[in-house]
Amino acid sequence: MNEGMDFALSVLRQAMGNELEGRALYLEAVERTEDELGQRMFRSLAQDEEGHLQILQVEYGAITGTGRWLDLEATQREEPHPSVRFFPQEEAIERLIPEDASDLDALKIAMDFERRGYRLYEKAAAETSDPTAQAVFRFLVEEESRHCALLDNAHDYLANQGIWYFDDLEKPFFEG
Repeated sequence: MNEGMDFALSVLRQAMGNELEGRALYLEAVERTEDELGQRMFRSLAQDEEGHLQILQVEYGAITGTGRWLDLEATQREEPHPSVRFFPQEEAIERLIPEDASDLDALKIAMDFERRGYRLYEKAAAETSDPTAQAVFRFLVEEESRHCALLDNAHDYLANQGIWYFDDLEKPFFEG
């Protein structure tokens, strides 16, 4: 395997772990948040992380199998190869939100988490020369950016108004 493929697999392993951790974080936040809007937002974010994980797992399988990246459409049609599902189950991930954390604290933790993912994908897109890999990482950058904006808006509103709220532009996020 060449150096480019080693780099790709290393980034994909890190990214898969990150997405799995994000899913666990959001599922934990669903349990901890009493407000229905907050629960819906965190549940939707957990589903997004599952989708991202599937993309990354399919890409990992494609690279180990053929040495080539798949385009985004192909990753959404394919199922990950069973050998790629080698990451710990969510029960093995330590609690990510401290026991005494408020909803605002949970939002801050989630915002930091999304920023970390954004930086990972942005760096990976810049460091690869493969146009398909760049497209995959740019898609994930956009996804993390959208998550950051949503969490930031929710945090600001909750901090200033004391309630959960999402404006009309964010409502389609919960539909479907």
